[in-house]
Amino acid sequence: MSASKPARKRILVLSSSTGSGHDMRARAFASWVRRMGRKDIDIRIEQVIENGSHIGAFGVWLYNTIQRYYPRVHNLYWFIVEALISSHGGGVSFGGRYYRKLLEKFRPDMVLSMHDSTNRGYFEDAKKVLGDSVVTVTYCGEWSGGYGYSKNWVSAAVDHFYARTEESLDYAVQLGLPADKGKVFHKLLPPSVFQLGMKADEALAYRESELGLDRDRFTVFLATGAFGANHHLPFLRALLRLRRSIQIIVVCGRNQRVHQQLVSWQRRHPDVRLFLEGYSDRMTGLMQVSDAVVTRGGANTTMEALHIGCPIIYNGMGGLMPQETCTVRYFQKHGAAVFIRTPDQLARAVEHWMGKGAAWKRAKEALEALHWDENPEDFIEDVLGKL
Repeated sequence: MSASKPARKRILVLSSSTGSGHDMRARAFASWVRRMGRKDIDIRIEQVIENGSHIGAFGVWLYNTIQRYYPRVHNLYWFIVEALISSHGGGVSFGGRYYRKLLEKFRPDMVLSMHDSTNRGYFEDAKKVLGDSVVTVTYCGEWSGGYGYSKNWVSAAVDHFYARTEESLDYAVQLGLPADKGKVFHKLLPPSVFQLGMKADEALAYRESELGLDRDRFTVFLATGAFGANHHLPFLRALLRLRRSIQIIVVCGRNQRVHQQLVSWQRRHPDVRLFLEGYSDRMTGLMQVSDAVVTRGGANTTMEALHIGCPIIYNGMGGLMPQETCTVRYFQKHGAAVFIRTPDQLARAVEHWMGKGAAWKRAKEALEALHWDENPEDFIEDVLGKL
């Protein structure tokens, strides 16, 4: 008689599409598990906030609308969400019925949260439905503590907590996390980011052959998240006066209206060296061939820039969202990024850097000082070892 196969372990990964970073980290985790050949693991990624209730779905839509058009308003919205999720101390209120049914049906051995609003209450419910044997884990993507760091990252029912930085972990401890439950791992990026590595000559050749740009000009990357929050048009107008010295890469995310506007702008300014793309699946490659990236304070775009070593200019037009302040504060504190609030400030920052002189080199060296080599497979093994 043949021995029965060991039961497959199930992991429920909790996320939400508020922005794109939480979902990206959830998919990165699943991708690494598959890449490592762990066929003994079943993973289900659940956007539990929007799937759980109409109120949650509306909240996610409102979050992304504010992010795209009125970032400053998030400073009010954030406090409202903080208060609502704090009411989840004993269990999930909004969407709780959906979530508890999901637990009963999928019966995970581990619940892994990638979102600040899917810890408190969610872990308590997991323990109630499945018993104390279920393992509860948080991966917190914030770069630093202070304003913008949600207290809802920390649940009393968490078993293991991973933070992106020591500063983030220290703040979680201040919020009540037992220190012995915490570890640091910052480079939770998809396998594709690690597969693409260009040497300097290859990057210059890529500019020319793939993007139709000059090999040697200072290259500015106007990036955006998947949902297309950006200020590309005013930035391009401000950079016009530098068009003889720089070239620009622009991606628009899933924002077709802005993409069409930029196509028209490009036709009207044929003397500007510009590569334009809508939604792009090669953000990493484009960042590798750039000398500076202009981005909101997104935690994951920042992580890619740090991994690649591309100096950062943070876009603060319209104000920063509270979560973005955690990222911007960390990199400004370490002298590894520039923060701008207006298109003219962007043009001055690019002008200051475009000769790759002392200021640009200082920013690049400061960025490199914050980087350390990590293998995501080690992180995956550590998490799976908790099962």
